[in-house]
Amino acid sequence: MGAYRHFPILMITIPLVCAVTLPFLGYLREKWVPWAALVPLSASTLLGLLLIGKIPAQGHLSYHLGGWEPPFGIEIRVDYLGLFLLLVVCGISLLALVFSRRYIGKEVTGGRMTAYYVLFLLMSGAMLGFMATGDVFNLFVFMEILALTSYALVAITGNRNAVRAAFKYLLMGAPSSIMVLLAIGFLYSVTGSLNMADLSARIAASGYTEVLVASFILFVIGFGVKAALFPLHMWLPDAHSIAPSPISAMLSGLLVEVCAFALVRLTFSVFTAGADSVIGGTSEAVSVFAAAAVLYGGIMAITQRDLKVMIAYSTVSHIGYIFLGITSFTKEGLAGAMYHMLDHGLAKATLFLCAGCIIYVKGYRRIDDLKGAWRQMPWTCFAFSLAAISVIGIPPTAGFISKFYLIYGNFSAERWPYALVLLVGAILAAVYCLRVIYYMFFQSGKEGAWDEGGGDAPPSMLVPVWLLAAGTLFFGVFSGLIIDSLLKAAAFLL
Repeated sequence: MGAYRHFPILMITIPLVCAVTLPFLGYLREKWVPWAALVPLSASTLLGLLLIGKIPAQGHLSYHLGGWEPPFGIEIRVDYLGLFLLLVVCGISLLALVFSRRYIGKEVTGGRMTAYYVLFLLMSGAMLGFMATGDVFNLFVFMEILALTSYALVAITGNRNAVRAAFKYLLMGAPSSIMVLLAIGFLYSVTGSLNMADLSARIAASGYTEVLVASFILFVIGFGVKAALFPLHMWLPDAHSIAPSPISAMLSGLLVEVCAFALVRLTFSVFTAGADSVIGGTSEAVSVFAAAAVLYGGIMAITQRDLKVMIAYSTVSHIGYIFLGITSFTKEGLAGAMYHMLDHGLAKATLFLCAGCIIYVKGYRRIDDLKGAWRQMPWTCFAFSLAAISVIGIPPTAGFISKFYLIYGNFSAERWPYALVLLVGAILAAVYCLRVIYYMFFQSGKEGAWDEGGGDAPPSMLVPVWLLAAGTLFFGVFSGLIIDSLLKAAAFLL
């Protein structure tokens, strides 16, 4: 394994260390900051790509900080599913950062540009650490860095609505953090350990079922708020729609999935020994709320007039998809949930960045104002359409592959009502997505609203958008590159 075992810790520390040093550069030459911020995320992405093929589908790569052996030392632990999502985070973060250079210069004023890039790097590094840590207390530490940076980034523009949305997010996020910390305290009180692998072994020997049930429920509620699982989603529509578009892409495309993955890690890596007594009843309740999320998010998205609010409610719906895959407890359902994290990350990032392009060029946010938009912004409109088709789940996009496995996983578990809900959710997605596409391409707007000679967004914004949009198509056509390994990894977890 050699030098490769150092790559996971370097992927996490490089963005975090560079975030700390970036203000000094901002003080000397602020115009260099957007370029300098690309370096650490590019390095993390490269290290992640070099790890491909180095981690077996049924194994893991372990790094012990300071040379201290777990369970006493802190462990960084990357398995196949973890590496898969680390690469998703690196790729989408890097493209959102490239998009930010032109967009943020227009949106963020008053000397806040350096602060934006510092917070962006802290958020990206925290996400990487959140998924790679093998220690539940460090899971909490990275979660708090992630939460604090996301609150600040929602409010970074400084206008009243942004500050209000960030405060609403904080009011829900702070109690959820306390719940996660309490859950960790309960686990430690009965096991005396914080290492995930060690916790799993000790839970098997522990007779304190009531404490473990309470701990698991607190984890589900705590991370349920962070992942915006219905009915704990109230912060999401405001925060995601009012934040700058690259941050909307990060929150919707990555943050909620990362928090959902934390529950996957805890459920299948920590609480496995007491599965029936600890997880059983809670998972059924989560399934019901996830099904409600699919329907509620879809219906609310249909009723919206603001483009970014519509995309935000679509996220509420699609988080329900992910949780229905996890709670099916089948290898197809779990693999479908993981693949849907990839598809949702790519598609939602594309949609929010397309919305950012439209806001940057025209300042329009209302869906009614998009009539005839393709005349001036064809590249943006075609990218939006491709991502929207993936959100619906039409072949040959990645959304079709993930939804197929999610529905198949629920069918094979004989969860017919939930499989039906997933199908209805796809119909609702078709209604709200096709309405926007219809307005863009087949309706004529107000005279002069979309001047054919006005021009599309700058190339530095369109290139990240099209790479993300092409990703939804690529991972639909070439799903075999990943899905077989995900199925093996899911079967191993189960």
